[in-house]
Amino acid sequence: TVLLPHLGASTAEAEDAAASMAASTIRSFLETGTIRNSVNFPSTSLPNCPDHSIRFTVVTRNVPGMLAHISEVFGHAQLNILQQINQSKGNVAYNVVDVDTSGHGVVDFKDVQEKITMLDGVLSSRVIYGVPGTGYAKNLEGDYFV
Repeated sequence: TVLLPHLGASTAEAEDAAASMAASTIRSFLETGTIRNSVNFPSTSLPNCPDHSIRFTVVTRNVPGMLAHISEVFGHAQLNILQQINQSKGNVAYNVVDVDTSGHGVVDFKDVQEKITMLDGVLSSRVIYGVPGTGYAKNLEGDYFV
């Protein structure tokens, strides 16, 4: 199921433009993790993912120490953070993190993602790779849901 925003357009041209904008916004989110024009999430965008890297997105409660805990998981997995952004809106924070995969053999991203997702204060995470819209995980009151 894909939920689309209320468009509020009153002419055929406005409806087409609004629908095109909504589709472009959703596509950008699925492919890059970029958030634009959201009511309850902060606008967030990183440049393109560098070569030999994987992009993670992490939704957290907006509380002190969350970035440190997330960074610690990447450090324990010997993954270097190439670039990241953290934006908050109210009590929600959204993080986009690109980690370097060069020089690594096989990296168990599922294990890294599970450790991040199960951190206290993390609501959900996503590893952006392959088919857009896949790689989502959620912390459901202490249970890991993929």
